[in-house]
Amino acid sequence: MHRARPLAIAGALVAALLLSACGPATEPRVVPGTSVDVAWTGELTSVNAASTTGATAANRDLAAMTRGQFAIVDAEGEVLEDPSFGTASIASESPFTVRYDLADGVRWSDGVPVDAADLMLAWAATSNALSTPELDLASLRGLDGTLDLPDEAVWFDVADAGGLAHSTAAVRDDWARSIDVALSQPIPDWQQALPVAVPAHVLGQRALGIADPMEAKQAVLDIIDRADPLALHDLAEGWTSEFSVDPLAPQSDLLVSSGPYRIDAILDGRIELAANTSYVGARGAAIERFALQPVADDAAALAGLTAGELDVAAITPSDEDRAQIRDLERDDAAIALAGDGTRWELVLRTDRAPLQSVEARASFFHALDRGRATEEVLGERAQETTATDSILFRSGTRVYEYALEDAGFGAAFGGADPEASATERESMGIDAGTEVCVRYDNDQPFAAGYVEAMRAQAAEAGWAVRDCGVDDLATGLADDEWNAVLRLTRTPTTVEQIDQRWRGGGITAAESADRDGLLDEALATADQDALESTLLELETSLVSDALVLPIMEPSRMTIAAGEVQGVLPRPGPASLTWNAWEWGIESATPAP
Repeated sequence: MHRARPLAIAGALVAALLLSACGPATEPRVVPGTSVDVAWTGELTSVNAASTTGATAANRDLAAMTRGQFAIVDAEGEVLEDPSFGTASIASESPFTVRYDLADGVRWSDGVPVDAADLMLAWAATSNALSTPELDLASLRGLDGTLDLPDEAVWFDVADAGGLAHSTAAVRDDWARSIDVALSQPIPDWQQALPVAVPAHVLGQRALGIADPMEAKQAVLDIIDRADPLALHDLAEGWTSEFSVDPLAPQSDLLVSSGPYRIDAILDGRIELAANTSYVGARGAAIERFALQPVADDAAALAGLTAGELDVAAITPSDEDRAQIRDLERDDAAIALAGDGTRWELVLRTDRAPLQSVEARASFFHALDRGRATEEVLGERAQETTATDSILFRSGTRVYEYALEDAGFGAAFGGADPEASATERESMGIDAGTEVCVRYDNDQPFAAGYVEAMRAQAAEAGWAVRDCGVDDLATGLADDEWNAVLRLTRTPTTVEQIDQRWRGGGITAAESADRDGLLDEALATADQDALESTLLELETSLVSDALVLPIMEPSRMTIAAGEVQGVLPRPGPASLTWNAWEWGIESATPAP
C-alpha cells in the first residue's frame, strides 16, 4: 500500500474548548502505517453535499466518509442503522412524529459536540419549514445554479428534501440531544430523512461572525427559534454558499468531520483523508490514511492499477482491457461487478395504434428475446451486464426476489415465443407487417444495435420494427409519431422517484386510478413491510398491463488489490467508498 504524503492542512480548531462528553468505549481499529489509494473522478467543491450546487457525486463521496448518519442503505438495499451515531424512532403516529436522538459522546473532529443545534439546523434546511412559501425558484436561479434571493426571502437550497418536505414543526430537547420532527403524514424514508450535512457552529461562525463555537451554535438555535425572516435569510444563505471549498486554498474550519475520516490535505485535486481520532462510533476507520486520486478516465485508472500506483478503482472495461484485467486477477486482485444505477428498457406508448390494447402490447413483447438481443449487440461484454425482470426494483435486492414471485414478469415475458406472438396479433385483427416506430438516441450505439436485433426478432412474429432514432431524444418524444422508446434510465431508488415516473402513466400515457392510489399509499407509508407490499402491488399492475420491457443493467467493474479487504461495491449511484470504515489491509494488526 502507498503511504500518503504529509500535506496536512491546519490543525484542529478550538482544541481547548473540548466540551465533548466521554464517548462510548470502542476498540481501536486503526492500523498505523496503512494507506490505500483509490481512483476518483470529479473534484471536491463543497462540504455541504446536501445543497443543490454541492450535491455532486464527488462531494457525496467525501460526505460518505466524513459525516455520521442515522441510517444508510447497504449493498442489499436494506436500511442499515448506526445507533453509535444516533437513533431514529417513531415517537407518535398522530400527528406522525419522528424522534432523532444522538448517541452520547458524538462530536465533530474539532472537539465540538454534535447536538440538538446541528439537528435543528438539519431540519430547518432539509424541510424548509421556516422558509418563504411559494417562491419562484426557477426565476431566481442563475445560470451557474445559484439562487439570488431578495433580502426578505428565506430558502435553504437543499437538493432533495425527501419526506421532510412534509414536516410542519420540530421541538428539541437540548439535554437529551434530540429533536422531535412533526410531519403532516407518515413518510417512507423517515430513518434517513435528517442528514446532518454541516456543523451548526461552523455556520454560525461564518455566517454570523461569532468566533466562539458554542456561542455561534446557540445563535443558530436562537434564529431558528425566533423564525425571523431577515436573520433566517442570512442563515439560509450561509448554509447554501458558505461551505464551498477552494481546492487551492482550503480553509480548515470547513473540513471538520463527524465520520470515520477527516480531510487532511488537498493537492492537485488529490484528497487525502486521515482517520478521525475524535470519532467515537462503531464505524471507526481501520486504514490510517485514505487517498482519492483523480484519474482522467477508466483507461488511466486501469493503468494506475497495473503500475501499482492505485489500489482500488471502478471501471467500465473495453475489449482492449481484457489482458490487463486478466493479469491483475493473476496477481490476486479481487474483481466484482455491480450495476451502475441505470437500466435499459423498452417502453410502449398506449394512446395510439397499434399498441393501445394490453393484448397487442403483450404480443409485441412475446416476439422479443431480450438476452439474445443483448448478446448480439455486446458480444462477450454482455456477461458484464445484469439481466433484470423487474420494473421498479434493482436486481440483487430482497424485494427484487419478491417481485419475481408476485408480479411474475419472467413467466409473462421472459423469452420469445414467435408463434404465440403471431396468434395474439392476429386475434386482435392487427395485420402482419404492422409497424412499431421505436425512438432512441442516435448517440447510443447499444440502442442502435438493439433496435436492429429487435427488427429481426419481431419480423418472425409478423411485427415490423421501424428505426426511429433521433439526435435529440427529448425533442423526438415530444411529437406523436413514435410507438415505443428504447432508453437508458435511472433505476428508481426512492418512492418519490417511482411516483414521478409512473403517476398518470408517465410516458406510457396508461392512466390508472388504482396505480395512482397505490402511489399515494406508498408516499404516506412509514412501515417498511407495508411499503414493500404496496410497491409489489404496483409492480404487478405494471406487468399485467405490459407497459415496459426491462432489458438489462449495465455494470461497473470494481478492482481491488489483493491486500485490500472489505471493498463492497454498492449497486447504483452510491460512492465506491460508501463502506470505507469496513475496509482493511490484509495481515495488518490494529494497535493495542
